[in-house]
Amino acid sequence: MIGSVAVGAAITVCWAEALFDGPDGGSKSQRDAVDGRWFVGLMRDEFRPDGGERRRFSSLWWRAGRFVQLLISTADQPLIVDSLAVEETRYPLELESSLTTQGGKLDDVLALGLRALQMCSHETYMDCPYYEQLMYVGDTRLEALTTYTITSDDALPRKALRSFDLSRDASGLTAASSPSRKRQTIPPFALWWVAMVHDFALWRDDPELVRSLLPGVRAVLDGFLGLLDATGLLRPPPGWNFADWTPDWAAGVPPGGVEGGDGLLTWQLCLVLGQAAELETAHGEPELADRYARHQRSLSTRAAVTFWDEDRGLFADDLAHARYSEHTQCLALLAGAVDGDRRRRLARGLIGDPDVTRTTIYFTHYLFEACRLLRLDGLLFDRLQLWVDLPRQGFSTTPEAPEPTRSDCHGWGAHPVFHSFATILGVRPSAFGFREVDIAPLLGPVQAIRGSVVHPAGRVEADLRRAGESLVGEVSLPAGVRGSLRFNGDVQALQPGAQEVRLGGHGSLA
Repeated sequence: MIGSVAVGAAITVCWAEALFDGPDGGSKSQRDAVDGRWFVGLMRDEFRPDGGERRRFSSLWWRAGRFVQLLISTADQPLIVDSLAVEETRYPLELESSLTTQGGKLDDVLALGLRALQMCSHETYMDCPYYEQLMYVGDTRLEALTTYTITSDDALPRKALRSFDLSRDASGLTAASSPSRKRQTIPPFALWWVAMVHDFALWRDDPELVRSLLPGVRAVLDGFLGLLDATGLLRPPPGWNFADWTPDWAAGVPPGGVEGGDGLLTWQLCLVLGQAAELETAHGEPELADRYARHQRSLSTRAAVTFWDEDRGLFADDLAHARYSEHTQCLALLAGAVDGDRRRRLARGLIGDPDVTRTTIYFTHYLFEACRLLRLDGLLFDRLQLWVDLPRQGFSTTPEAPEPTRSDCHGWGAHPVFHSFATILGVRPSAFGFREVDIAPLLGPVQAIRGSVVHPAGRVEADLRRAGESLVGEVSLPAGVRGSLRFNGDVQALQPGAQEVRLGGHGSLA
């Protein structure tokens, strides 16, 4: 801000993410509307000119928001404000991959998600730029996954992995957020940090970094395995057992997250034990891999007996079988604990059961992962509609939760960018170091899709279109990289370089 100084004057610069419908806050409704709205700004700087030579004033820390309000008061001398300028500061996270589609309405989803991720990327990732400005594990896992699909720059994921590793306490668990002078423990987030290590091992080729993080992985899992009771079930870990901001759960904690018998957290531990076993096998510790696999089998067997409800065809959230959620079904599926008739019944429940707790913006990532596993493209695109609708509601970034939401810019809401590349186009690693590629498009209403995805050895490119029940086009893999293309039950082996592809449909993989 540049102007003529004046003794006794004060300039207050206030920031807000959105304007409110009333003077006391509350609802925000249309995000880009101005007329008749109220400015309620929590973030502000006050400048007091002293009549000296200084003419330029700036804040001591960067600010964030969509609307700016200037409050100016003067004393005996006039004050002239010549200009007000804003300089954007963030990590230089840019889109190196590309994606175009015919159908599916993904363009706006990609633009909003990318902008949200950029605004939450600074010297570390952040949950949001307006409120806490903290790097939380749950948020960061989704931000890092999205980063892997859009850019070859992985400095932020590497820093996050190391920062959370250094945050572990005597329990072995990571802090919920890091770096932070205030310690907060969210036990499910410690498990998601282990999943972050597994993610990095898949999407990037740096076994030395992964190997350096494995002692931390073991410490987290030892902390959880020490909580198994005499029946083989998991006692509730001390801390805030947050899972999702669903209105059905107090403070985001699922049933059993306080008293015990939490089906969701049990299946999450099963999932992560399997990931840890894969990490240990790949990095030269088969005995440890066997240990985690044994614990996973035992816990999965116990959980299936305890939480499966034969009448509902779903896993319960709690011991009393009084509550059910999409969250628990998704993690049971992703843990590899469901097959055969149970898998088919569970898929039907995800699609049509009206009495289950629904995932919100954050945990819908895991719902989309389950959709990929079950090949439920209808459900995926139905739930993706929330993001498709955001632009017409005036959003320029992705919010923290469905309305009424606190934060209008939350990095975890950017995960549909990841799913556009990794689930809809379907490009993913099928071996550590991305040394093999699996392409399994989940197209829904998309008739044609063309994408280029960054890879440690170059790029994976796919230009695919529907031809009746078939999928035709061209795929190109980097030198030395092999893979497979899967569509509607058919599989075609892929070799390095460019090649034509054609697959016919023979039913569902579910």
